[in-house]
Amino acid sequence: MINDNSANKLCTSLLNDVYKITEADNSLKFFRKDFASRTVWLVILRAHFEKQTINIESLSRLIAKTSLISKPTLRLILDNAMHKGYLKFTHSKSDRRSMNIVLEDVTVKEFKEWCFDLKSIFK
Repeated sequence: MINDNSANKLCTSLLNDVYKITEADNSLKFFRKDFASRTVWLVILRAHFEKQTINIESLSRLIAKTSLISKPTLRLILDNAMHKGYLKFTHSKSDRRSMNIVLEDVTVKEFKEWCFDLKSIFK
């Protein structure tokens, strides 16, 4: 069980994280702006770290479990992220009609830095 003091510290740390991210203009702010974007971000990150290929169709199926967003909305999120330089699309080698989603280095770097900062919250 967590005590009230620990819970309060955690809430304060998480709020400080929200304030810090809100002031920035980076991939963290972009993908954390709403539930659907956050879900898209986490699914793509997980695929990246598991060294798995992910395309728009598989992403759509995976997020359908938690988020009722349309394919046009999903595509809008992905296109906006691409224009901001947070991800890119590459043609699949096995199916030239399919586009794979690949994270840009800046997105991975910002996520890892954010994870490192979060580690200090949970010490």
